[in-house]
Amino acid sequence: MHWPQVVLYIYGILLIVGGFTGYAKARSVPSLWAGLICGLIALFLGYDYIWHYAPICALILALVLIVLMGRRYLRTRKPMPSLMIVILSVIVVIVQIYVMSVDGLGNAPL
Repeated sequence: MHWPQVVLYIYGILLIVGGFTGYAKARSVPSLWAGLICGLIALFLGYDYIWHYAPICALILALVLIVLMGRRYLRTRKPMPSLMIVILSVIVVIVQIYVMSVDGLGNAPL
């Protein structure tokens, strides 16, 4: 297992836990579904990281979450959970850009 996979596993688990936390605190079904879906996608990409386009898909997932949760933070000014997800997503973006710059696009990473 390579370290970019570990980053995606941690990211996926935190997204799933965040979805369940949002549901438990506010009975937010959209939060539950969004956390589950995004978390499972991140876990799948970590599991299948040797797939040539996994870094690109992980980058897209993280960028989408940065935009969505960044807008939410700017609207509500509440740091939890939106700012935390933005920070985690920025870390994932940096890791994926690093992997793609080292290995190139379309190559089996690390």
